Amino acid sequence: MDQQFDATADAKGQKCPMPVLLASRQLKTLRPGQVLLVEATDGGSKSDIPSWAKDTGNELLDSSVEDGIYRYLIRKS
Repeated sequence: MDQQFDATADAKGQKCPMPVLLASRQLKTLRPGQVLLVEATDGGSKSDIPSWAKDTGNELLDSSVEDGIYRYLIRKS
């Protein structure tokens, strides 16, 4: 995951639905076209974050997992 991002939503250690809620709050502070990095440790985020991004009309640019941390890059529409 080498892409630049403008803000981070740190949801490590949080259980569902907190990763989505924290991402949503942080994304509201960004302008269209800016990119949010979401970091989570909850395995449920593998389906929750991509679904949330799609449902809200934002673009999931990338997702990865390393050392139990799931990372998602989302471009605000």
